[in-house]
Amino acid sequence: MDGDEIAGVAYCSPRFGGDPEIGIVETLGVRRPWRSQGIALALLHHAFGEFYRRGHKRVGLHVDTHNLSGATRLYKKAGMHVVQEFTFYEKELRPGEELAKQG
Repeated sequence: MDGDEIAGVAYCSPRFGGDPEIGIVETLGVRRPWRSQGIALALLHHAFGEFYRRGHKRVGLHVDTHNLSGATRLYKKAGMHVVQEFTFYEKELRPGEELAKQG
């Protein structure tokens, strides 16, 4: 928090895939005005400490490696490493305006 404003957030879950040893960082975010100040790394370290305090031996998260925020650099800086990668393919079936956006 910065005064009454939310600067960043870490939403975490105690179990990942039913494995009681793994906690998961579901969402980690810092609002633009507060980025590049070490807040995301501090939130991660706080999450790591809480998971450890609660008996979890490992922490995981999912990330889009193409995101522009530098998230993968942050996770490596925090001591995390890649254990699994997925490639998603897509094809636009019907080009044009999205139906949900039509009045």
